[in-house]
Amino acid sequence: MSDFDLDLRALDIFVTVVETGGMTAASEHKEISQSAVSQAVGALERKMAVQLMDRSVRPPALTPAGRTLFERAKSLLDTARETSFLVRAYQQRSLPRLNIGMVDSFGTTVGPHLVRGLMDEAVEWSVWSGLTKLHFKRLFTREVDVVITEGSIPSDERIISHRLLQEPFVLALPGNYQKPVESLNQLNLDLPLVRYSSRSLTGINIENHLRSLDIIARRRFEFDTADTTLAMVAVGIGWAITTPLCLLQAKTHLNNIRCEPLPGPAFSRSLMLATRRHELESLQKMISDISRDTLTQKCMPEIAQFAPWVIDDIEIGEA
Repeated sequence: MSDFDLDLRALDIFVTVVETGGMTAASEHKEISQSAVSQAVGALERKMAVQLMDRSVRPPALTPAGRTLFERAKSLLDTARETSFLVRAYQQRSLPRLNIGMVDSFGTTVGPHLVRGLMDEAVEWSVWSGLTKLHFKRLFTREVDVVITEGSIPSDERIISHRLLQEPFVLALPGNYQKPVESLNQLNLDLPLVRYSSRSLTGINIENHLRSLDIIARRRFEFDTADTTLAMVAVGIGWAITTPLCLLQAKTHLNNIRCEPLPGPAFSRSLMLATRRHELESLQKMISDISRDTLTQKCMPEIAQFAPWVIDDIEIGEA
């Protein structure tokens, strides 16, 4: 065997077999036949004169040689992809396609400025919204290239990340609710809570905060998006816990919403930017810079109009 007789496509298939847990799952993920997957792994074994997988057990397990190749192959494939990205970028002056996953509140408020600022960096654009856990799944499966999402980033050597924004949770009240808010318990007795979806990280964090305060709010209204949640508040259905950026996303309803500080212990959320390591690292800096400028120059002045007291509690960029 030549010292360089390694097929990158076969290596990619082998890594996919390990990461998906089997040849059937790998064939579905790669959209090739199971026979093609088996042949690729077998070809690697013949070229390297080693057994990579122990097929006497079900499911097949990695041999020590297979484990070594798996760990090294991931790094090798990352480098190959980075090289491909760089070569195409220099040749075309742009990427053929850029797929970004964003939380809704960021996509609506910052997203348009971000896409406009980066238009020349990609020929085709796709922006996905949805749940945080789906963003990371898509990042790992290469369905998206960049993720802007809520909460902490999974500890994984394949990902590089940093914070774009930290903002506190605040109260959103119907405009016709005129009582001073002394406690969440009192508010809970007066009005029903309009919840964010329990499938969303925002909804989970709010629920955990209420539970820590021993506040049991009846589960009547629950919605997937900030815009819908705050529309319910605006027509007087109930109150919500939300964030300044979510309020900005729903700014068409702000004339009928009263925004107040959260009584009791404060809590906040972070929006994070993540990409695969060794890929698009220069683009990550551009995204960070444009996001920071947009948040500072456009979003903060608008937030100051309906909640001036919260500005000092919003942190843009890394801590």
